[in-house]
Amino acid sequence: MKKNKNYEINKNYDKNVLIEMLKNFDKLGSYVVEPGRNEIKRIKIKNNGEEKEVNVKKFKKKGFFSQLIYKYGKGSKARRSYEYGNKLLELGIQTPEPIAYFDDFGEDKRSFYLSEELKYDFTCREVLWNDFGLSDEEMEKQMPYRDEVIRQFAKFTVKLHESGVKFDDYSPGNVLIKKDGDKYEFYLVDLNRMSFNTKLSLTTRMENVSKMMEEEVFARKFSKAYSEFCTRYTEEEVFKKLYHFIKKHKFRVFIKDSTRPFRRMLKK
Repeated sequence: MKKNKNYEINKNYDKNVLIEMLKNFDKLGSYVVEPGRNEIKRIKIKNNGEEKEVNVKKFKKKGFFSQLIYKYGKGSKARRSYEYGNKLLELGIQTPEPIAYFDDFGEDKRSFYLSEELKYDFTCREVLWNDFGLSDEEMEKQMPYRDEVIRQFAKFTVKLHESGVKFDDYSPGNVLIKKDGDKYEFYLVDLNRMSFNTKLSLTTRMENVSKMMEEEVFARKFSKAYSEFCTRYTEEEVFKKLYHFIKKHKFRVFIKDSTRPFRRMLKK
């Protein structure tokens, strides 16, 4: 059982500044994406005389039973995001610097996770998805360095798996990429569903990666690079497992999308 505590703050940040910011959350900053289940804003603060831009995630209000589970079980999403972010950094896996989490904050008792606002160049979505139906030639013109990003992303994924990390939300939008010359740095976000110290089989690894891409061409390129950096698996072994789970995931998404109108009717 987790000991109940309501907040934790990075020692480099002023508690009073952060609390004042959260009190004025609705008035400050700008939304990163349109508000939905959760709200995410980037907000500028003055911390110890230095201007900082902070990414603030306000989680959906918890139901009664969820509150009990979080309080006496695994901890809130905000708390897990903060703790998992620090664990990743200890393992040498990059994520925007965790700043703080607050639970049961304000009159409506909401949870917040605060991290540094990261300036990045693109996400895995732009690399591993062909959203606009481009030809191979058009895709090459759009991103001539794509193959090298895929290769370095595979190397990063091997490090993640070899470190015993299973990131349940390992999806294209949750990997931010910064370009540094010929090198690419990968940062994980949306961290609250993750497990550590896990021995991952090839099956588990490729199921974990399968939401990252849909097209066979990208799966083959990724598999080739993954087997290069994790030599106990062959390229064909990696590809066979990965593409199996990609097709399985695509089918689940198809069924979910196809039945959405019916499910909405049942909710009325």
